[in-house]
Amino acid sequence: MSFALISRPAETHPRPARRRLLAAAFAAVFALPLSPLSALAQEDGPPEITKATREQKLDVVWNTIDGAIRPGYAAFADAADEANSAMGDLCTLPAGENLEGAREAFADLVRAWSRIEFVQFGPVMEDNRGARILFFPDRRGIGLRQVQAILADKDESATTQAGLAEKSVAVQGLGALEYVLHGTGADALATKDGDFRCRFGKAITANLTKLGDAITADWTKDAGGIAERMTNPKASDPAYRTADDSLKEIVGVFINGFEAIRDLRLNPGMGESEKAAKPKLFLFYRSELALASLRANFAGMKDLFTVSNVGSLLPETHAYLKDSILFEFENADMALGKLSPPLTEVVGDTSKRQNLTYLLIVTDSLQSQFAGQLSPLLGLSAGFSALDGD
Repeated sequence: MSFALISRPAETHPRPARRRLLAAAFAAVFALPLSPLSALAQEDGPPEITKATREQKLDVVWNTIDGAIRPGYAAFADAADEANSAMGDLCTLPAGENLEGAREAFADLVRAWSRIEFVQFGPVMEDNRGARILFFPDRRGIGLRQVQAILADKDESATTQAGLAEKSVAVQGLGALEYVLHGTGADALATKDGDFRCRFGKAITANLTKLGDAITADWTKDAGGIAERMTNPKASDPAYRTADDSLKEIVGVFINGFEAIRDLRLNPGMGESEKAAKPKLFLFYRSELALASLRANFAGMKDLFTVSNVGSLLPETHAYLKDSILFEFENADMALGKLSPPLTEVVGDTSKRQNLTYLLIVTDSLQSQFAGQLSPLLGLSAGFSALDGD
């Protein structure tokens, strides 16, 4: 199943297991910094709802689009183009230096996507673009088997962008490219024996470039595009009738993003203990970029939160929530800064695992702050969890 935040795939760990893991996390980590907030549930009476005007809400929407979403997708498109050039160099001259260059370009591409990937609405949802870029989670190993079959059969139809675009989404994006560059037999790319593998990889980067360019173009379009629809909502628009509809889309990035990090990126690989860890369930474990991706996830959402200025919409009595959220982002930075790749080794080491456990706690806290506090304070309905299904 594609990691597009639409419907919930079957969980690797049921929710009771997740609660047990979080309980264990709190027990394992002591002397944690405390966030300076009071939960809304502990307050007397219903919380005060924002009195922000339509214009103020739409300013936040515009800030997000122009200051974070557009630059984020543009950076991804540029990184895809760089990766495509690096693969072209490798295919033209197979050598260790060019292989290293292609792998470095892939790492940059992963970071660029990870900063913007939780914006799961608008152009990225058209034509399965999100799933084509990143097919995850793949619990049944469908993508892996399909990529391995292409390599084993030397399927020439997978060596052009047009041909690849007709195939399963599982072989078109970052997961497939990771296997090409880091999977079994990848070192052959530095020799003439890796010619087919390289051309397959080049088709993937060309496909990612096309996808990135298309998404960027759609977000850049002014008249009649997604940006105009969200910043000038109309009753006739099925998705964006009011300013709240547009604002809810922005807040949903954080709610769904932190939920996905917790439930799809951290919990499955961590398991409930060192012995129960399943490190191969971490995204990008082959390339040892799991930690780099997580860092970019948090950096991207922190940037989006800051640039959007959504905290300015909070009622005066709850203005402190903005600083509370920033405090938790700092805690996440602290935990991430104490971790070293690869995460596949971290989860099995008691002392190293503690910081990852702390990151899990902070992720859960951030998700609660956005879903249980900021969203209702802005008068937004809870909606549905992107991981809970229809």
